[in-house]
Amino acid sequence: MPTTTAAYLTGLAATNDDAGDQPAIKRLHRSDTETVVRIAFREGQVMREHMAAHPILVLGQTGAIDFTVDGSTYRLEPGSAIRVGARVKHALHAISAGTVTLVVIHGT
Repeated sequence: MPTTTAAYLTGLAATNDDAGDQPAIKRLHRSDTETVVRIAFREGQVMREHMAAHPILVLGQTGAIDFTVDGSTYRLEPGSAIRVGARVKHALHAISAGTVTLVVIHGT
């Protein structure tokens, strides 16, 4: 059971100011039921195909990030999201600089 009844999260739309070639990944929150992660991309950055052990929800915060799953590509922009089941391969590609919020649903 979670120890608090609320968690206020900020910084969901922060940009990638890192000098590296990879998207900037920062865990913002973890509880018994979910983990919330900010993934910030510079234009052209990629997260190669991978999978998560648990179901995920990915929400577009800023910019345009292409999300490919099951042979289809969806554009994540502000106001859009995609849910993917556990152990389903997916990849991300930043069409422009942008940020997504990843929610890993790992318990009930």
